[in-house]
Amino acid sequence: MRFIVATRDYSGLGFAIRLQDEGHDVVLATNPSEADRTPERLANYNRVGDGMLRKEPLCQLFDKRREYRDVYWIWDHNHSVEENETIRAEGFKVLGGGRYANTMEHDRSACLEHARSYGLLSPPFHRFEDTSTAIHFCKQHRRTAYVYKPDEGANFETFVPESEDSMDANEEMRLYLASIEPASAFILQERKEGIETNVEVWFDRGEPIFAFMSLESKRRCALDLGELVGCAFDFAFVIPLTCRAVTESVGKLFPAYEKMRYTGFGDANFIASRDGVWFFEKCERFGYNAHPNLLFNLSRQPVAEVFASFIGGSFKPKFSGGFGATVLMSTKANSTGAKPILFPKRLWPDIYWWDVYKKGDLFLTAGYDREGYVLIVNGFGYTIQTAWENVMKKASQIYFPYRQYRPDGAGTDFPSSPLRRWQALGAMGYI
Repeated sequence: MRFIVATRDYSGLGFAIRLQDEGHDVVLATNPSEADRTPERLANYNRVGDGMLRKEPLCQLFDKRREYRDVYWIWDHNHSVEENETIRAEGFKVLGGGRYANTMEHDRSACLEHARSYGLLSPPFHRFEDTSTAIHFCKQHRRTAYVYKPDEGANFETFVPESEDSMDANEEMRLYLASIEPASAFILQERKEGIETNVEVWFDRGEPIFAFMSLESKRRCALDLGELVGCAFDFAFVIPLTCRAVTESVGKLFPAYEKMRYTGFGDANFIASRDGVWFFEKCERFGYNAHPNLLFNLSRQPVAEVFASFIGGSFKPKFSGGFGATVLMSTKANSTGAKPILFPKRLWPDIYWWDVYKKGDLFLTAGYDREGYVLIVNGFGYTIQTAWENVMKKASQIYFPYRQYRPDGAGTDFPSSPLRRWQALGAMGYI
């Protein structure tokens, strides 16, 4: 089979390499953002994936797309919307991306209103154009804790106060607002107590066919310290479409997906609390760790077979029980790159490559990713604890300068402990 993996930030590099390893013809179609087109950024951007697979600018492939009508086009996340919508309209085989998914991820107000119209309610929120007005608002509501989110932009730009006390968290938010200069409007959303999780359902022409849950931790450092990253580590496991975690979250949106005859991923990030489910956001795309976790650790089919059958309408879920585990391995932020990566060759199938290139026999960090992301390590276990032991054993054998990764995924002494959240969701009857 032939695949084109369209990428903006190389988050789909690992899938492209896996498809190539499975024996298929793969092109990584690159389309850097405006911020990455500066000379100093573009040099590092362009060397990601060098020596590992074929790369070509998305614009060139798009212009000669008639030569690729039999190809499966995979969008690794929401970007290049016009190109995506054009080839969809022309009958190409496409998975991921598109205007709807892009709106759900990047236009928070539209996303929250869409969810609300189907009865999936979010915590009360307020939109602001400037920080001074927001600070004044917080002072007027000192007893309420808020979460900061850009109205348009990446989810990792979210700021969550760490103080448990609501008044302290409110003050923490005011200090944060005083320290930033947002590039666009933002919202302050009431912080709700409960168990946060993410549920994703796969749809085929509007019909729900499969669901899984991802429990992730987003802080870079152990014990939930440090800045928010896309995903520091996570656990993935299959759940029934009929379970409460589905029916009270994404399940409420089933009529919308049926009306669109939607094929792709439909998710909901929410908090399960004593007073019901509180919806936060959607990322209708390949996620940071969740999909490598699902497709590398739990799938009993090759990745190419999953993609092709999903696009073609013949997909039948074949995932194992147990738990997939991943951990992000990173180097220091704003690294210059060109640092060697040493690993046993037997671990190759368990590595999801991100910010890497090959020169001769050497694998090197590219230095493109500002946060220092390098790769994701994958593992499996029949329990959360054994899955984590498996992934830690592998991570300990991968070396590069200034390597960092969280060692506490199976711990219970930090707020986002997946083990405790899994136990709580079970006790509350959600899974």
